[in-house]
Amino acid sequence: MSKDIVGYETQLAESIRAFRKSRGLSQADLAQKAGLDRKTINRIENGHYSPTMSNFFNISKALDVEPQDLLTPTVCTSS
Repeated sequence: MSKDIVGYETQLAESIRAFRKSRGLSQADLAQKAGLDRKTINRIENGHYSPTMSNFFNISKALDVEPQDLLTPTVCTSS
């Protein structure tokens, strides 16, 4: 796997966790809002699973952020 892809996957995992926590959501809360299983959110956040495009967009919608925000290092704020 390319180093660039690994970097984006790491950034994605960190961003999902940070945005989720900044919104006061548990992994179970985010999973329910995104239509996913809590274990899937856990695996994504821990870098053990790369989400499908569909899951990626569902997670961004559930977190109320633009998809590109999950790939960009930023300071997370509450919405």
